[in-house]
Amino acid sequence: MEEGNHMELLSKILVVDDEPQIQFLMEEFLTSLGHSVRLAGDGEQALRLLQIEAFDGVLVDLKMAKMGGMELLRLIKLSYPMLPVIIMTGYPSVEVAVEAMKEGAVDFITKPLRLDALQLAVARISGNHFASQSIATHPCTSAISSRSPLSTIPGKIKELSILYAISEAFQDITDTEVTFQRLVQLAREIVGANSSSFTILDSESYRTAVKTVNAGDEEYLPEVQSAIDDRTLDRLIKERKPILFNDAQSGIVIPVFIKNELLGLLSVWEKQEHLPFTEEEVLLLLTLCRKAALSLENQFLYESLYQSLLETLKALVTTLEARDPYTRAHSQRVSRYATALAAKMGCSKEEQDIVTIAGFLHDIGKVGICDAILLKTEPLTPAEYETIKTHPIIGEQIVQHLGYFSRERSIIRHHHEWWDGRGYPDGLMQHRIPFLARVLTVADAFDAITSNRPYRAGRPFREALEELDCWAGIQFDADAVGAFRHVVESDLPHVALMR
Repeated sequence: MEEGNHMELLSKILVVDDEPQIQFLMEEFLTSLGHSVRLAGDGEQALRLLQIEAFDGVLVDLKMAKMGGMELLRLIKLSYPMLPVIIMTGYPSVEVAVEAMKEGAVDFITKPLRLDALQLAVARISGNHFASQSIATHPCTSAISSRSPLSTIPGKIKELSILYAISEAFQDITDTEVTFQRLVQLAREIVGANSSSFTILDSESYRTAVKTVNAGDEEYLPEVQSAIDDRTLDRLIKERKPILFNDAQSGIVIPVFIKNELLGLLSVWEKQEHLPFTEEEVLLLLTLCRKAALSLENQFLYESLYQSLLETLKALVTTLEARDPYTRAHSQRVSRYATALAAKMGCSKEEQDIVTIAGFLHDIGKVGICDAILLKTEPLTPAEYETIKTHPIIGEQIVQHLGYFSRERSIIRHHHEWWDGRGYPDGLMQHRIPFLARVLTVADAFDAITSNRPYRAGRPFREALEELDCWAGIQFDADAVGAFRHVVESDLPHVALMR
C-alpha cells in the first residue's frame, strides 16, 4: 500500500490567457498541485494585478487579442526583471522559443497543454531552478526541436477532454443525490475502473457509513470496505490525501472535505486490464473531488438558507393568521389538502413539494393589507374588496424579492383565478391558469367553506364537496374537484385530522 502525492501551498501563479476554458483548466490543475492561482484575460489586466499583488511566476499565452504575449513578456521584464515568466503557445517553433528565451522567458510550453509539461515548468518556478539555464540546455529545447507537437495531440486531447468533462459535470445540479451519482460515474470512467463508490460518513466519529452510492461492479465493494480499517481512516483524516492500494486488487481512496470537515470517501477499485493508477489519473480524480465538493458545499448552503428562509416565512404567516381566530392555521390546512390532491392527480414528488410550500405561503401577501380591512367582521365595501384582491400580487412580490421560491410564485399569484376567467388578479381562464394553482384553489376553497366565519358557521365536509361540485367548470377545474372528492371520500378520517 502506498500513498498518493500530497502537496502544501507552493507558489502564487498568475495565468494570462484570453480563453476562459483554458483559464479554468489551468486553475483547476495548478490548484490541485498546491499552487495559488490568479487569472487575467489580457495583458492590461495582468499588469494591473502585478502592481497590487506579488507573484512567484506568470504563465502567458503568446496569442492574445489586446496585447500579445511577447509584448507582455517585455513589459513584465522591464518592471519585474526577476519574475519568472513561462510562455504558452499553440503555434510552436524553434524561432519563437528562442525569441521568448532571449526576452527573458524561463520556459516555453505548447498547446494543447500536456499536464506533465505544465507541472514540470511550474515546478521550476517553485524550486527556482531556472536561473542558470540557457537556451541550449533548457529541457524544453530538445522537445521543441526533436518532437512534433502532433505526436502527442491524442493524449493532450484526452486530458483536456476529461478536464472539460469535469468542469461541466456538476453545472446546474441542485440535487445532492444526482451529484453523488455523477461523481462516482465520472470517477469510474476517468480511469477505466470496474467500480467506484462514495461513502458518506457520520460527522461525529467518521466510523459509520451513513450512505453509499455505487457505480459499476459491486463485487469489489467488500474489498474496499475491508481495506479501509480504522488505522487507514485515521491516516486519511489526518493527512488529507489519497491512499493508493497496489495489492491483489488495485484501488485508490480519496477523502472529500467540505469546509475542513470530512464528508466521505471516494473509492475507485480495480482498473481494467489490472493496470496501476498513474500520477496523472490521481490528479484528475483529485480535481474531480474538488469540483464535486464545491458543488455540494453550494447545494448545502442553498438548502440551509432556503430552509431558514422558509421557516421564517411560515412563522410570519402563522403570526398573521393568529390575529384572526377564524383563519388560524388556515395555510397549514390548505397546504395539506393541496399536497394530497396533487398526489391524487399524479403529480411528481417535486410538484407535491412545490404545492406544499405554496400552500403555506399563498396568503402571505395579506401582510400588506391593513388590519381594519383584514380583520373586519362586517361585509367589505367594494373599495375594501379591491384592496383584498391585491394580496396575491403582494405575496408574489414578497417571495420574488427574496430570490427563492421561483416555482411557487405563480401559484401564489394565481390562486384566486377562476376557470371561466372571472378571477383575479389577471383574469386567466381554463388551462392558462397554472395547473398547481388550480389544485391550490380547490384546497383553499374547501378550507374556507368548512371553517367558521363571523357571519356563518363552517359547513360539513360533504356539503363543502357539493358546493365545489356546483362551481366546477365555473370557478374551479372540474378534474381537480373530482379528484379532491376522491381524496376526501376515500380517506375521510385522515382528512378530518388535517384540521
